[in-house]
Amino acid sequence: MSVLFAAASALVLTGIGVLLYEALDDSLTTRQQRPLMALSTVLQHMMDDLADVPSLEYLGEQPGIVGHLLDSHPAMSLWIYGEDGRNLFASSRTVVPKEEWESLAAPEARQVTMGLWQPAGQSAYRLAVARFSSKRAEIGRGFIVLAMDVSEPLRILKIFRRSVLIAVPVAVLIVGLIGVFIARGVLRPLARVAESARRVTASQLNERLDLTDVPSELQDLANSFNTMLARLEDSFRRISDFSADLAHELRTPLTSLLGRTRLVLSKRRSADEYREALELSVGEIERLSALVSDMLFLAQADRAPAGLAYDRVDLRDQVNRLIEFFGMAAEERQIALEARGHAMVFADRAMLGRALTNLLSNAIRHSPDGERVDVVIERGKSAVTVSVVDRGPGLSPADASRVFDRFYRTDPSRARHSGGTGLGLAIARSIMKMHGGDVSVKSEPGKSTVFTLSIPERAPEVETPPTTPAGTRGPAWPHAAPENPFTSPPR
Repeated sequence: MSVLFAAASALVLTGIGVLLYEALDDSLTTRQQRPLMALSTVLQHMMDDLADVPSLEYLGEQPGIVGHLLDSHPAMSLWIYGEDGRNLFASSRTVVPKEEWESLAAPEARQVTMGLWQPAGQSAYRLAVARFSSKRAEIGRGFIVLAMDVSEPLRILKIFRRSVLIAVPVAVLIVGLIGVFIARGVLRPLARVAESARRVTASQLNERLDLTDVPSELQDLANSFNTMLARLEDSFRRISDFSADLAHELRTPLTSLLGRTRLVLSKRRSADEYREALELSVGEIERLSALVSDMLFLAQADRAPAGLAYDRVDLRDQVNRLIEFFGMAAEERQIALEARGHAMVFADRAMLGRALTNLLSNAIRHSPDGERVDVVIERGKSAVTVSVVDRGPGLSPADASRVFDRFYRTDPSRARHSGGTGLGLAIARSIMKMHGGDVSVKSEPGKSTVFTLSIPERAPEVETPPTTPAGTRGPAWPHAAPENPFTSPPR
């Protein structure tokens, strides 16, 4: 970074030096040429109009005739040459070689041309050469050569050029060294980020970057790094909690199966006793099968949100079918099921049905006998909401914030063998995320609980899912049976 910064500085400083040098050179040249041009023009007119000069040779005999013109230009010298090259007038002992001024002379009269003559040594002259052609035949034609000593301005230009050539490398070196210190100071927080990243491990995710002296340009990077670490820490914590919950959920039915089997095999028993033991084992096996199926569903839902078969779904018809399905369980407990509203959405019919089944089953389980469960369908600006309302004991704010976590239960004192896997609400949330929607809960403890599905009216732009061997679109989702609505495990 410092090398690139120094290189850019070198280009900029060199360009500025060249521009300044050219501007100074042009300014000095213009100031030098202006009096030469003016005096050449005056001399041309004078040579044309001289009335008292009988011939060009007379000019050499009477130098005062034109010499007074140089009184206001002490650094300027004048020569007048005849057409044959004879030196007719010279105000200086310096001799300008004929090839110098003759090569500058224009073919037409009254046209002044400029040039620079640098003889050996330190001197330098700006030349102005012009032809003249007098109307008087005695004077005839010739050359006017003016020379201005520009040694001092050229020396100044040379000093300036040398100063630029010395100053630019020195300035680039200084800028490079300053750039090194600035870059090291600015990038020091990045070194801390790298050091923090090296310290991060699966068992040490509480590392955070100190933002006290981070430059404003790197604040976003540092904040993003800390946010990433926080997300990783939360994800690892959730995975750890989920692994522990899963192990506990699997251990309970396996322990029961193992204990019951050992007890049955401890002595010879009758056929009825064996049948009873097998029937009890089937219940535990069904629970394990439902748990594994739900876990497989959640794992695939996290990885393949594009594997949905979108269709136009009549929500009221879908809800009515579920009310009919749960009607017997609700009737036994004298729970009234009612549906209100109507809307059409684009969604995966089976997935949406499963989410609604989990919410309605959950509401029935937690509603007191003789109460009512409402399913309200409403159309919003860009989404349709389906709210399932029960009049159960409700949820505390702490429980409401975690009720969608996998295996989270509001009443851990209850037994887990009551029929559910504890993943119904987590599955409902995953299904909504797959559709680009969401699920929320609002609860008043002791009064009611409302679970709301928010479903986009239009299907999101997704890639066409692959076709399964059976010819159906989408992956082979594990559609495990919904949680048993006739039992009431805790949320």
